[in-house]
Amino acid sequence: MNQIFQMPDFEALKALQLYIKHHIEGVMIGMHQSPKTGFGIEFKEYRNYVPGDSLKQLDWKYFARTDHYMIKEAEMEKQHDFIFVLDKSLSMKFEMANASKFNWSRTLIAALAFLANNQHDKYLIYNQDNPPTDFESFLYRLIQLKLEDETSIKDLNPIQQIQNKSTVFIFTDGYSDETEFHSLLKNWAMASEEVMLVHLLFENEEQLDFKGQYFTFKDLEGKGSVQVNTQEGFQDYQKKIESWKSEIQKTCAKNGIAYWQLNGRDSIQKAIFELLNHFNQSWV
Repeated sequence: MNQIFQMPDFEALKALQLYIKHHIEGVMIGMHQSPKTGFGIEFKEYRNYVPGDSLKQLDWKYFARTDHYMIKEAEMEKQHDFIFVLDKSLSMKFEMANASKFNWSRTLIAALAFLANNQHDKYLIYNQDNPPTDFESFLYRLIQLKLEDETSIKDLNPIQQIQNKSTVFIFTDGYSDETEFHSLLKNWAMASEEVMLVHLLFENEEQLDFKGQYFTFKDLEGKGSVQVNTQEGFQDYQKKIESWKSEIQKTCAKNGIAYWQLNGRDSIQKAIFELLNHFNQSWV
């Protein structure tokens, strides 16, 4: 995954397009029909085929079973807006299995935008000037995004109420001032119809599989380092990180926000599949 974003911009654009298309098609084969709005169509009824009907509406699986032509009449959902809130702080360059949190986020955003584009929904990255109006330009701008040294979680807060029917995806590791982060979640819950937190908390952050007794932690945001006795500090660390994650989950639950953790261990295809399943089930 990191290799794609290390290519020159136009090469990365082509590679990301192929990468997303390949994995999304594999995921959608295994997906059930979504019962909720967004990323899907709600079917009204079946009726007999009559000459002049579009062959695209034929249920070929039904024909294979019964040798009878049936048309699936579908009711397209009203246009839906998808807003991607992306944390660009330096802690997002943390990696597992040669893929950083930032690149995981950009890849998942590309996958969700691909689906939204296919069903003619609007999609944008929050706080991006002059958002592109076509999918290729959207991917190109996504590839060009960089991590920022001087950034604050406050910059990701909604400026106003979102008027259209919308779903907001927040991509972050949550490493910021806790009060400000929980305030961010509450503000988005009030500003939009549906909010999903994609919490990038990798398995190697939770497990800390050290091979020695002493280990030096270095702040990815350049705020120093500290040496830790891993044998003494491991249990205390696990308690603290579980408590921290639990508080985030509680805030999400109180505000009707769907919570999903990206562990960095699974394949991209499995991650997309689980993210979409969780999305589809969260507000049913």
